[in-house]
Amino acid sequence: MSFWAEIATQSLGALAGTLVGGAITVLVARWQTNRSITAQATLATAEHAASLRLDQVSQDRARSTDAARTLLERLADLYAWLPSLPDVSAETPYLSRHARDQCRHAMESLRRGMITDLYAISDHTARERYRELVRLAYDVGWREVGAGNRERQIRDAKHYLRYVQHSLEALIDGSPLPGHVEPPVLDRPEDEPWQPPVVPWYWGDPADGS
Repeated sequence: MSFWAEIATQSLGALAGTLVGGAITVLVARWQTNRSITAQATLATAEHAASLRLDQVSQDRARSTDAARTLLERLADLYAWLPSLPDVSAETPYLSRHARDQCRHAMESLRRGMITDLYAISDHTARERYRELVRLAYDVGWREVGAGNRERQIRDAKHYLRYVQHSLEALIDGSPLPGHVEPPVLDRPEDEPWQPPVVPWYWGDPADGS
């Protein structure tokens, strides 16, 4: 092989090596770029999904809070007329007919809340406590359960209403709900009114009306 032929062969080999090396470099760079783009796209998708979930949680909480406030208003309406709760089904009420009729309206409002606003509340425990209060109010008012002890009927309903009120307030505040306790048994033999084992401090405050 002549000198020039050898030089040409070496040059072609070097050129081929350079081209192959360059091609590999380009392929590696392209692979890294594609990998980076894929990773960024995956991250963006995950961040978007997380943002959507956060928005959904925020919207659910807002709806739940609004519903809890509305239910608290319904509870307050019934609370104002609780002394007439045992008179709801009576033709001749112990107190006035006006008070009896107002108590009936408040009970209807309480029941409507159970089939409207309550569905916006996501907390199962809070929903069940509200439903139990509706049952309790109708047991006293229309079914006359525990009618032999009027004063205890009123206090049982009053204290359980406050227990549900405390639960809804906790829901609004984002704090833990008060611990579970069984509702009062209206036709029990004891005279002592029902009360949850743990009550908020303001229940003992005369200004609170408890």
